[in-house]
Amino acid sequence: MRSDWTALPESVTTGIAQRIGGAFAVTPAPNGNHAEIASTVTGPAGPVFVKAALGELNVRSLRYELAATRAIDRHPPAVLWHFESDGWLVVGTEHLVP
Repeated sequence: MRSDWTALPESVTTGIAQRIGGAFAVTPAPNGNHAEIASTVTGPAGPVFVKAALGELNVRSLRYELAATRAIDRHPPAVLWHFESDGWLVVGTEHLVP
């Protein structure tokens, strides 16, 4: 089940802002259930798709997804950055338009 963006601690939103390049707007993903947070985050440099997971099982699952995405570098979405803070694993990837 997805959590609201407001569930993220300030350390996580600050880390995202640093990577996005400043202030940003958030549009939650309309479907899916893999990570607690899955949203399009739009900042000065454009949109990034952000997933965030909390808890041992969810973080492990997102780590596997991160490893697989990085290993298959010929196909989008490209991993732009990732970090951990306050127990959350946060991954920013290239934003793909359907």
